[in-house]
Amino acid sequence: MTNSTRPTVQLRITILIRIRPGILDPQGQAVCQALHDSGANEVSSVRIGKLVEIVIPDAPYEDFAAMAKQFCDSLLANPLTEEYEILSIVPIPPAGQGAGTR
Repeated sequence: MTNSTRPTVQLRITILIRIRPGILDPQGQAVCQALHDSGANEVSSVRIGKLVEIVIPDAPYEDFAAMAKQFCDSLLANPLTEEYEILSIVPIPPAGQGAGTR
């Protein structure tokens, strides 16, 4: 099959980026304190991260996991302070099909 006739699909890649364990998270500490101040004393710690969603329209079939990893390694996550997890790589149904939108 040639590239011009290869099927394509629109994809959504979802990536979770977190501060590495042992790295100070002042934003998480502030949220934890605010929860304690509001009476949620059962909370022992809070870590703040980022959820990144990337949509790739008309992507030719290839190694999408490697592509997502490259995005993280080259731009999205700081390897000194952050770790990442590729949560999902899913096709997006054409408009009017599949589950409703949010």
